[in-house]
Amino acid sequence: MKKIVFTAMAGIMILSGAARSWAGAGVSGAQILQQLTGAGPAGMGGAYTACSGNIYAMGSNPAGLSGLKAVEIMFMHVGGFEGLSTEMLAGAVPMPGLGTLGVQALYSGQPVIDNDVPGEPEIKVNDIVFGASFARPIISNLSLGINAKVVSMTLGSTDASVLSLDIGTQYQVSKGVQLGLAARHLGTPVKFITEEDPLPLTMVLGAGFIPVDKASHRLISAVDIEYLVPEENMVVRLGGEYWFQRMLALRMGYAYSARRTVGGISLGVGFKFKAGQVNLVLDYTFLPEFWEEADFASQNLVSLGVTF
Repeated sequence: MKKIVFTAMAGIMILSGAARSWAGAGVSGAQILQQLTGAGPAGMGGAYTACSGNIYAMGSNPAGLSGLKAVEIMFMHVGGFEGLSTEMLAGAVPMPGLGTLGVQALYSGQPVIDNDVPGEPEIKVNDIVFGASFARPIISNLSLGINAKVVSMTLGSTDASVLSLDIGTQYQVSKGVQLGLAARHLGTPVKFITEEDPLPLTMVLGAGFIPVDKASHRLISAVDIEYLVPEENMVVRLGGEYWFQRMLALRMGYAYSARRTVGGISLGVGFKFKAGQVNLVLDYTFLPEFWEEADFASQNLVSLGVTF
C-alpha cells in the first residue's frame, strides 16, 4: 500500500520537474489560473488540497472530486476593483463504478480601456478558461484526478492560448485525517507575439483534519504548503471551517507568502438549505487587501451551489 502511494506521488513530482525546465525563474503568465475558484475554499485561505466530497475540490485538487456523492452545479462571482470581475460556472457528475466527471467555464475581464490616442481602438483585456475534470479511486483510501484546461487570453489586439493540466492525488490516512498532493498548471509558456511567460506552475502538499464530525457540529481544519516555481515563492495557507446543524458554516483562513505577492486573512460564511428536491448552498467570502505588494486589492467572492 505505501509503495503504491509513494509511486503515485512521485509521478506527480516528476511531471512538475519536467515542467519546471520550461518555466525558468521570474513572473508567470495566465494569472487567471491562480484565481481561487469557490467562496468555500477562499474562506479557508485556499487551504483545500486535502479536502474532498464537493465540487470545490475541482479548483484545488481534482482528486477530491472522487468523494462526490451527488450531481453538483456551482456558480461563482468575484467582484474586484475598477470593474474587474470573474465569473465561473462548473458542474460535476459522479458515475458509479467509473469515477466523477466535471466541466467548468471561467471568465475574467474588465471594462475596455480608452488609450486616449485618436484613431486607436479601445483596449480589451479578458481571459477565458474551459476545462474538464476526471477523478476516481484507485485503491482503498487513494484517489487520483486530473484537470485539462484550455486558456484563451486577449490583450488589446493580440491573443494567446495555452493548454494547462492539473494532476492530484489524495490519501486517507485514517478517519478524519487526509493528505493531498497536486501539481497545478503544467503546460508550455504563454506567448504574446514574441514575449513568453511560463504558466504559474505550483506544487502543493496539503493535510486536512476533521476532529469533530457530528450531526450538530462539524469542524474542519486544513493546511497547504505551496511552491510557485516561476516566482520561486513559498506560500503557506491555513484554514478552518465550522458547521452548525449542517446548515450554517463559519470560515476563516490565512495565507502567508514569502515574497508577499499573495496572502492575508480571509473571512467567510455559508448557508445550506433544502428547496424541494434539491439542496442549495450559498457561500460568501471577503478577502481584504493585506499587503501593498499583493497582486490584488480586496475581493468579494459569492458562490451558489445546487446539489441534486
